[in-house]
Amino acid sequence: MSNPNNTSHPESEIDQILKVSENYKYSFEASNDEAWNKFSAAREAEKQAPTPFKVYKNTSRLLRVAAAIAILAIGSWAFWLTTLNKTLDAGKFATNAGQIEQITIKDGSVITLNANSSIEYIVTENSREITLHGMAHFEIAKNPNAPFVIESNNNKVTVLGTGFDVQSYAGQPLQVTVNHGKVKVEKLSNNTTLESIILTKGMRVRENLNQANAADKRSHIFAVDSNVNLDAVKWESGNLVFTNAPITDVINAIETRYGKEIQVNSTNADLQFTGTFKNSDAFNTVIKTVEIALGLQFEVK
Repeated sequence: MSNPNNTSHPESEIDQILKVSENYKYSFEASNDEAWNKFSAAREAEKQAPTPFKVYKNTSRLLRVAAAIAILAIGSWAFWLTTLNKTLDAGKFATNAGQIEQITIKDGSVITLNANSSIEYIVTENSREITLHGMAHFEIAKNPNAPFVIESNNNKVTVLGTGFDVQSYAGQPLQVTVNHGKVKVEKLSNNTTLESIILTKGMRVRENLNQANAADKRSHIFAVDSNVNLDAVKWESGNLVFTNAPITDVINAIETRYGKEIQVNSTNADLQFTGTFKNSDAFNTVIKTVEIALGLQFEVK
């Protein structure tokens, strides 16, 4: 039988837990310093190591976007360049003996191509390039942004807006006559300018073929006449119209028109001729008329 005066009570579950916990040392207390030291060492090593290249799951997508942007940029640049150099007009023309051809370019320039001549041209927004073999008269529309450049037999004529004649047949000297405006004439060799000259209204330049082909380039390649009679020879309409024309100009015009080579038995360079020949007039009729008028005798080759 139990003693009612006994005050002891059975040990509760909580008391048992507390008693056991007194004998337990929390692991953090035992390893705190060691863990902190390891963390500090790892952190310091991370600062010293180079940053690795991170590969993301969407890397291929980023590369595709970058490639698309690059293609768009290149395409835009190519479109701009193509537009800038877009061909606005181009053509080729050639004439036979006695034939005159008038060509109007889209920029408003007019080219009258003389007989036995050919021309090729390309016009863009920033250039007008012409290749000439033979003779032509040019009336050039002004365009400071697109220089008008004629190249023929290593000669170059540059103009912004003017009227002039260029004669450049194979084996014959270049001759440029300016009716109005200003042009620059250059002799080229391997893309290098050997001689350059500026012509204005009433001036004519004639190439010295012997000097142009000579090894010694110290003397002038071009000879300039500063007082040319611009009305002496007119051929653009198809008719040959001479007004007090020097005999050398008369012979040159007839040779150009009919594709012949003429020699004269006179050394009198002061001879002049005035007269008109239709485009339909035969070659023999023309030279016989000049011979009788000036008392000359021509030899035709």
